[in-house]
Amino acid sequence: MFQIHAVTNDQSSESIESLSERIIALSSFVDFIQIREKSRSPQSIAKLIELISHYVDTAKLIINDRADIALAMGLSRVHLTESSLSLSQLQNVFPTLKFGRSFHAVEPILTHLHDYDYGYIGHIFPTVLKTYPPFGLAQLQSLAKARTQGRLIAIGGIDETNITEVAPLVDGVAVMSGFFAKSIEDSITHARNLRSLAINAITERK
Repeated sequence: MFQIHAVTNDQSSESIESLSERIIALSSFVDFIQIREKSRSPQSIAKLIELISHYVDTAKLIINDRADIALAMGLSRVHLTESSLSLSQLQNVFPTLKFGRSFHAVEPILTHLHDYDYGYIGHIFPTVLKTYPPFGLAQLQSLAKARTQGRLIAIGGIDETNITEVAPLVDGVAVMSGFFAKSIEDSITHARNLRSLAINAITERK
């Protein structure tokens, strides 16, 4: 099934209560929500998860890089970066957790994607948050032909104008600004549009 991941954008100026309301409202329209609040304290992140968990199944929540908070708060998934501890180290200490990871190049994906619950690849298109060159659609097309296993999620600049090109090549997309830099109403509309366009594009390619 094609997945949509919502990734929080670490706006520390937004209150925990406001962010939790946004996540709760969006949760019915996406498959997973990655809590990527790197500038907040562990106590603040735990409070956010506590507020969300009253209304959202914690199986839908992914926490960025903090396996300790995941275990303490009853979450099952952690998203790793290229600077995180190694997968083997974390699995030894946290054997019940599932780990995803960010990738930025083809070779590590072909070699290691199958070791993870999923992998993010990006950024696919230029975004205001990234100053280095994008991974690009052409390289993603080549990767799609070479990849034989694992769950690959595209991220970076994906919206209604380009998801039909991306969706047939991957197992899902992850979106940050498209969900968390808009009103709740616009975010929900965006999620609905992305899913509809993606499913149609995948169906047409079959």
